[in-house]
Amino acid sequence: MRVLKPASFVLILLILAKFVIQYLVVHPAYDLQRDEYLHLDQANHLAWGYASVPPVTSWISWMILRLGNGEFWVRFFPALFGALTIVVVWETTRRLGGKLFALTAAAVAILFSSLLRLNMLFQPNSLEILCWTTFFYLIIVYIQTEKPKWLYIAAIVFAIGFLNKYNIVFMVAGLIPAILIVPQRKLFLNKHLMGAAVLALLLISPNLIWQWQNNFPVFRHLEELATTQLLHVRRSDFLIDQVFFFYWVYPGIDRSVG
Repeated sequence: MRVLKPASFVLILLILAKFVIQYLVVHPAYDLQRDEYLHLDQANHLAWGYASVPPVTSWISWMILRLGNGEFWVRFFPALFGALTIVVVWETTRRLGGKLFALTAAAVAILFSSLLRLNMLFQPNSLEILCWTTFFYLIIVYIQTEKPKWLYIAAIVFAIGFLNKYNIVFMVAGLIPAILIVPQRKLFLNKHLMGAAVLALLLISPNLIWQWQNNFPVFRHLEELATTQLLHVRRSDFLIDQVFFFYWVYPGIDRSVG
């Protein structure tokens, strides 16, 4: 009989804890959030794009519909993406030389972070965080091994992230100057980087074609958000919130995630 290593045992416990906690933090008196109903209804109208989001959420909604459309499955997928995020953080820490204490500390930090609230809701955000985290992990693995396959896997993860939520473009845009100022800037001379970029473009092209055919509704949606919601957000408040992002309660200030 094969005995689990201590690290594997701890990781399994943390994954199980993630699922249990995500179901416990939602009081049974609460119904689904209004945006969740929007995403669930997309299962009945599958397309390569929508006015406010790319298509991946609708594919997950289709799976939920086939599984019975019960609230258990609506909660399951965000919890699953949160659990996978813990696994990716764990593996990233291990790749960077962390031992059991560092692995556990990193995973616990994710488990009890504000992701608890994020992973409550069936929205693109949970998968978005997973794709961002996985993309960085794959870049780290490529830098360590210099094996081209990791670039192509990163391209696939980018494509999934893009088809889930367009924000991943900003992540890549921020990563490029970071690579330019470190020794790994030779990555841009790698022919496989271009191949990975072409692969990513091919994978996201159906959505880009849909956007073009429908006069890029994503930009109209952004304009609507700017004129109806974002005008009520002050930049100073936004920057202050980033400082306290992972604090639920700060002395004298209510920072609960409810």
